[in-house]
Amino acid sequence: MNRLIPFALLVLLAGCASQSRVQLMGRDSGTQYGGLVQSDGQGTTILSVTIEGINYSGPMIRTSSADSFGFIETHSIGGRRSLPQFGTIHAYGDSTTYKALLNSPDGKGLRCDLASSSGTQGGGVCVDDQSRLFDLIYK
Repeated sequence: MNRLIPFALLVLLAGCASQSRVQLMGRDSGTQYGGLVQSDGQGTTILSVTIEGINYSGPMIRTSSADSFGFIETHSIGGRRSLPQFGTIHAYGDSTTYKALLNSPDGKGLRCDLASSSGTQGGGVCVDDQSRLFDLIYK
């Protein structure tokens, strides 16, 4: 029975992984390129794209979000006693920004600034070492 516990945990963690398709289009042409955003469900996200036969891959990191956290204190009025009540508030925002720094095996680079409205879809702009701009969307 104890031997099944690690296997059960592995199955549960594997279910948390996700994958989204990526589309890129260069601003200098209408040619489209593809790729993937892959998350292991444990905080690591990798963006991989292929542009003109060159594979780029690297980490995609959350840089900011509209999430907020705060404390609240209330007092009741009336009754025999006025006891303070304390609590916390955590609001999840609707937008998150990301940065991705991708490398190819031959040392070329691609830098991307992305935004997401729901965490599962979004878009942004990438620029390569030759200053070519690409619009990127993922879902």
